[in-house]
Amino acid sequence: MKAINNHITKNQYLFIIQSSMIGVGVLSLASEVSKEAHQSGWISVLIGGIYPLTCVLIGASIYKNVSYLDYFQMSKKLYGNILTYIFTLLFTVYFLFTEAFILSGFANLMIFSITQFLSPYVIMIVSIIVAFLTSRKGLTNIGRITELMFYVTFFIFLIPLYFINKGNVTNLLPLIDGIDNILKSLKGALFSYSGIEVCFFIIPFITDTKKIKSSGVIGSLITIALYTMTVLIVVSYIGWRFASKLQYPILYLVGSIELSVIANFETIIIFIWGNKIFQTLSIIHCVLSYCVSNLFKVSYKSSCYFLCLPYLVLASFFISEHKRSSIVDIIMPYFIIYTIIWMILTLLISSIKKRGIKNEGN
Repeated sequence: MKAINNHITKNQYLFIIQSSMIGVGVLSLASEVSKEAHQSGWISVLIGGIYPLTCVLIGASIYKNVSYLDYFQMSKKLYGNILTYIFTLLFTVYFLFTEAFILSGFANLMIFSITQFLSPYVIMIVSIIVAFLTSRKGLTNIGRITELMFYVTFFIFLIPLYFINKGNVTNLLPLIDGIDNILKSLKGALFSYSGIEVCFFIIPFITDTKKIKSSGVIGSLITIALYTMTVLIVVSYIGWRFASKLQYPILYLVGSIELSVIANFETIIIFIWGNKIFQTLSIIHCVLSYCVSNLFKVSYKSSCYFLCLPYLVLASFFISEHKRSSIVDIIMPYFIIYTIIWMILTLLISSIKKRGIKNEGN
């Protein structure tokens, strides 16, 4: 990856963080959390937002402690070669599954909505090609694209505002429908934030290390606000019972928008959202290729290319949305627990080593 241009600005980092979490999950998020938390599902999503905020804050602190060495240099310094290999392999498996889940979910969405006439494999192959072409030129290219596309697609974040005065506040009452139910629905909420872990690999490539924490926090807050507002408005508009029965509740809302100048607003939204998903896939593919290239001592571009096949094969097993959701519910909690343990342990060790170096200097 060092042979590729990977330097990004702190603003590009902000947009990468925001884009790394925007996937198909937001379209079905209201349905997932409503099944357990009912009208309090938005609270689960808001609480789940602690996870991405924690990741970007701890990630920035870790790299500050090690003077912004890249991930592999940092890990070898703190853990040695063997543990670095094990930890990186676990992250590699995690990113591979995350990318496959997003890809298959996108294919399922397209077949469900506007491309019933296409095979899901055609959609996945096209998506893989786009992700490969975007990520093979490195992180700098991705940073520029995510920054540009954020401004191009910004109006999509305003869609929930259209429904603010159209909902029924009684659908949100009582605000808290049992703490246990809210905690149970956290599992679905946390998956919607998966992808944020890329921050542990891209922070060293930021050219200006000042205000890295604020950039990461703002990028995370944009996504948290979008997710929370989306669930809140869906439930207030159609109620949690109906929302829990729909596969993609947000599409139901979008389909109800009537604009005289646009015949099919839902198709336009899905097209634009597809571009956001391509960005998410490209970001994760870039970090995944970086891990593989360092693990197996091959070039970054070769990793980008060769990962396409296992990525496609794995995603093929999740074509059924029911199967995909079931496997996500089983696998993702373990990966998130691993990430939490890794980042806390790494923060502690890096802080201790930093203090030790300071004491030696004195």
